[in-house]
Amino acid sequence: MFKNILIVSIFFIVITAKAGEAIDSLEYKMKQSKGADRVNLLCDLCWEYRFISGDTALNYGNQALELAKQINYNKGVAQAYNDMGIIHVDRGSFINAMDFFNKSLIIRKNHNDSAGIASLYNKIGIVYQKQGKLKEALENAIQALKIYEVLKQDLWIGYCLNNIAIINYNIGDLSTSLDYHQRALIIRKKQNDSYGEAGSYSNIANVFLDMGDTALAIANYQKALQITRQIKQDESTAVMLTNLGAVYLSMGENQKALIFLTESLEIREKLEDQKAIASSMLKLGTVNMNLKRYPEAGVFLYKGLKIAMTIGVIEEEMQAFLEIAKWHAQQQMMDSAFVYLDYYTITKDSVYEQRLNQQIIDAQAKYDSDRKEQKLTLLQQASKLTEISLKQRKTEILLLVFVIISLVGAGIFLFYRRKQKQKLALDLAIIRHSEQQIKAVLDGQEEERRRIARELHDGVGQSLSGVKLKWEAIAPTIKSDSLRENLQSLSSLIDGAADEVRTISHQMMPKELEQFGLVAAINGIINISAESGKISCSFNYHNMNDRLPKAYELGLFRIAQELISNIHKHAQASEVNIQLLRRSRNVVFIIEDNGKGFNYDQQKGTGIGLMNIESRVKGLEGLLNYDSKVGVGTIVTIRIPL
Repeated sequence: MFKNILIVSIFFIVITAKAGEAIDSLEYKMKQSKGADRVNLLCDLCWEYRFISGDTALNYGNQALELAKQINYNKGVAQAYNDMGIIHVDRGSFINAMDFFNKSLIIRKNHNDSAGIASLYNKIGIVYQKQGKLKEALENAIQALKIYEVLKQDLWIGYCLNNIAIINYNIGDLSTSLDYHQRALIIRKKQNDSYGEAGSYSNIANVFLDMGDTALAIANYQKALQITRQIKQDESTAVMLTNLGAVYLSMGENQKALIFLTESLEIREKLEDQKAIASSMLKLGTVNMNLKRYPEAGVFLYKGLKIAMTIGVIEEEMQAFLEIAKWHAQQQMMDSAFVYLDYYTITKDSVYEQRLNQQIIDAQAKYDSDRKEQKLTLLQQASKLTEISLKQRKTEILLLVFVIISLVGAGIFLFYRRKQKQKLALDLAIIRHSEQQIKAVLDGQEEERRRIARELHDGVGQSLSGVKLKWEAIAPTIKSDSLRENLQSLSSLIDGAADEVRTISHQMMPKELEQFGLVAAINGIINISAESGKISCSFNYHNMNDRLPKAYELGLFRIAQELISNIHKHAQASEVNIQLLRRSRNVVFIIEDNGKGFNYDQQKGTGIGLMNIESRVKGLEGLLNYDSKVGVGTIVTIRIPL
């Protein structure tokens, strides 16, 4: 079992800012590029999509590889192999990753690309490390270190030293691990790499902790904490505080642990790191439980469980169930303790079964061993026959009790798991039924709109047109001026009624939507809105040359109608900005106004318009978000998957 240590990998860099913009820019440039430049851009897209879609990333990588081979661009071939290898590492496909890395390594060796060779040795070492092949991992990490030392690249020397230290730690060679960590620390101090220096102090503390020297472990954690505070690295500061709290908790110094863990939780809540918050709350629950502050312990444990379940972190859920079971047991609430222990057991599932089987095997092996020893003792010491017989009987009884308890536990576990599966199936059936009801209601509404629009256009509209024609036929025969003026007024009323019928018919089923698509239909809404002269509308759209499926266009058109109508009625806005974007797998619709805003949580479920919008978005399996501030305005974002 490998210990959990902060592993700094030189090629796993987390990119979190503006990934979408970078991809859009690269795709735009790629359309205008050729040859080696196009290969490089395809490789960049492979890297960027690594954080969004592994399949898309590999598709771009394969395109880069094929084009580079066609134009004999060997550097591009090596880069494509390198990038696709990283994608396979992310997916846990280590055999494929190693194949790509080795192909890239051969090319880079042929071109004497020392920095590229060192980088690949490091990547190969990390793959071996993930596979548990620590000897091979160490050999490749040392190869990378030697090259970086020749190149005098101190930054990467520091990372290599750190990786070698971690591998030695996992091997169990703590003294060698400590030596490499201290060498990495010297390099990082020389470079004024404060962040790396803090990481080295933390890793050194981990080694001392495993050596049993808690004093030196605490001292090094304190040094790391001091640096992270100075460079204002809140996330790392929270980690160091948690490490210190955990050490003091293991030492039984609960008051000190409480101080560090409380500060760590405050920082993590500011950072909104939900997984870290859940972890800190569970540790604080344990500390308060040790201090017999049961109400406070319960609050922390249940909050930690709620967060862990919300974000779907199974390890924290398991820990929370176990700690809550202990919490109930310490207060003699055994029924509740059993329930949460049962939750813990259900969550472990396959792990539980493996342990159960292993326990039975171990018990049987122990039993067989005891019997052999008893027989040998019987032959050698006949005088102890009675004592050996009693021991054998005791062992048999204990084994029988253990087997019975194990079987009962397994039966209870299987019973509860079956109940959970039945409940899940029922919930899914209810959801599917609700979705079908929503779709049926929306389809019925649209069919009724079409019918009314046809009736208005073909019935009332045609009648008004007939009246108009009759009037125009008799108008020349009228001699009285007063009568002509009255009839002229009547003509104006007829024209107004005809226009209103056309407007209503158009709103209920616009011809632009059926003939020209969603963009033209939204422009029609904006043109009608502009006639009021009260609101200025702007409409921007991207990648909407191809039409969407009919259901998507109709749903988004109705949503746009409802939102713009709400803005006219309630927002008191002077400006409205509408955006419609189509990506490879989604359509994004955004409408923003500068009106008075509203409290969505209070209005949710009360307004018919809001409920209609929610129903249509749900019918399209989309996501709806309102961001409204009173006195500032409202931004509505809708994302529909294609």
